[in-house]
Amino acid sequence: MIVAVADTHALIWHLHNDANLSPTAAGVLEGATPGRQVAVSAISLAEIVYLEEKARIAAGTLRAVRALMAQAGPIVEVR
Repeated sequence: MIVAVADTHALIWHLHNDANLSPTAAGVLEGATPGRQVAVSAISLAEIVYLEEKARIAAGTLRAVRALMAQAGPIVEVR
């Protein structure tokens, strides 16, 4: 069951352990399980591609997001 949809910035901050991520958002993302999934919208993936192309975020961020989504299913893409 999907319990939340991650904002693009929250997802990026989570991956990079950024202090801008609120404790609430961190708790939701860190507590994701296959039974309590956090969704990532397709537009967030497109935004990450754009931000990487413009060098506004670290190269490889999209690859890290895709790897996170490939794990046991706690973070999933919504189309």
